[in-house]
Amino acid sequence: MIEVLNFKKHEKNTLKGFFDVRISSFGLEIRGCCLHEKNGSRWVQLPSRPYEKDGKQTWSYILEFYEKERKEWFSREVLKALGDTNET
Repeated sequence: MIEVLNFKKHEKNTLKGFFDVRISSFGLEIRGCCLHEKNGSRWVQLPSRPYEKDGKQTWSYILEFYEKERKEWFSREVLKALGDTNET
């Protein structure tokens, strides 16, 4: 089961908010996920940290799915859980 915890709205460009994800079957919490939205599409971004390259800020992912199907499943399930929270 996937739960969304601590959703905090924060609107800037495509960013809509920050939240944590709890995956009970793994005993795992992922802190610092982001919800993005653009042109009617919504997606979940896993935690990342900023760094500077050539004078520009960019982001390095802390966690990443290396299988596309698992990434899509995770995002779909988190978006369902976000819908259940009525916080977005």
